Amino acid sequence: MRTDKQHSRGFTLIELMIVVAILAILAAVAIVAYGQYARKAKNAEATSVLADIRIKQEAYRASFHRYADMQIGANWMPDTTPGAEARNWPTAGAVTTLPGAWRMLGVNPDHGVYFSYTCMAGAPGTPAGAPFGGLDIENQNDFWFAAQALQNLDEDTECEGFEIYSGQGKIVDLQEGEVTCP
Repeated sequence: MRTDKQHSRGFTLIELMIVVAILAILAAVAIVAYGQYARKAKNAEATSVLADIRIKQEAYRASFHRYADMQIGANWMPDTTPGAEARNWPTAGAVTTLPGAWRMLGVNPDHGVYFSYTCMAGAPGTPAGAPFGGLDIENQNDFWFAAQALQNLDEDTECEGFEIYSGQGKIVDLQEGEVTCP
C-alpha cells in the first residue's frame, strides 16, 4: 500500500521560493547589463559624430585655410536639451532649420541624437569662449577648433560627454559633474 507522500510529485514551497529568487537575481543582472549596453551605444553616437566633426573641420581647413566656427548662428545642435529621448538633427535641405556654419561644414547625422553638440574655432592666439573658457590650446600659433558633445540621460542638472580638440587625435571623456548642461 502506498502513502500520500509517495504519490506527491509537486514542488515544495521552499523549492519554488528558491527558483523565484534565482530568477529575480538573473533579471536584475540582465537589467544592469542592458543599461550598460544602451549607454555604450549612445556614447558611440557621440564619438562617431565628434569624429565626423573632426574630419569635416580638417577638410574645411584644407579648403579655406581656417576652421569653421560653429558658434555663428547656433551654439548647440540640435538644441540645448540633451536628455533620455532622441532628437532629430535639422535637415540639411531646409535652409531655415540648419544654421549656416553647420550646413557649410556638412555634419548631418541621419538618425535621432541623444547628445547636444557645439563647436568653436579661432584664429591663432584668440582665447576660447564658453563652454571652452579654460581650454589650453597647445599651439597658439595656429588656427584651432574644439567640439563638445553633452548628454543628460538621467535628466538631472549635471551632464556628461566628450570633447575633441584640433591637433589631438584623442576624444576626452567628460564625467558627470565636470561640465554644466547647456
